[in-house]
Amino acid sequence: MHFNGIQIDRQLITALAERWRKETHCFNFREGEATITLKDVAILTHLPIDGKPVCVSDHPPEDCDGMPGWHHFIHSHLGVKVPVKGCVDATDRMPPLRKHQVSITWLTKYFRNHYESHPLTEESPEDEKERYARVYLIGMIGGVFFSKKASNLLSCGWLRIIFSSWEEMGEYSWASACLAMIYHNLCNASLKAVREVSGAMFIVQFWAWEHMPWLAPAQRPDRDWPIDHPLRGEAYEAR
Repeated sequence: MHFNGIQIDRQLITALAERWRKETHCFNFREGEATITLKDVAILTHLPIDGKPVCVSDHPPEDCDGMPGWHHFIHSHLGVKVPVKGCVDATDRMPPLRKHQVSITWLTKYFRNHYESHPLTEESPEDEKERYARVYLIGMIGGVFFSKKASNLLSCGWLRIIFSSWEEMGEYSWASACLAMIYHNLCNASLKAVREVSGAMFIVQFWAWEHMPWLAPAQRPDRDWPIDHPLRGEAYEAR
């Protein structure tokens, strides 16, 4: 598992999950308890702390133009006509939209193919650039920050936020939502019968590297990142 070139240490995440106590939302170490704070998440990700709570609903919009609600919703914002029934081709195992969940893999593949034939340029229409930006956000939200074990799927409820105005999207407390998701996933992973964990585990790993530096790699990975990379340097300065 990788994030921006950083390999997720599965053994480290497993060891931390085994020491997580869902009653207190803390890691239980020999030296005492410790936990990931909201400030840690804000420093590591630059996500805003203040703002509205992030709440999503899978309740579909009304059907329109002969298309089911979510199919029309995606088509009106991305210009993509999602097949109502069946798979797109033989390589797909399931329809791109089912049970109020959209396939991130299918959506990014569609835009990747479109980009190869119609690459973006400075002269490209603004609405075209915006559609690519929205798809990128779908991948980040569904595949990185709020991913499930089936990271290929994103609940359509997220689309109401992702397709809102840029100003409105910045009014949410994204760091709080991300921390809550981390707590939720660690609580699930701490159960004896669970063998996998999802979500933003790169934050958990960076937090462990900072607070337990003997676990961090000898070669700091951020040295190879661009000077303006949001995690350069600060990934090791959370308190």
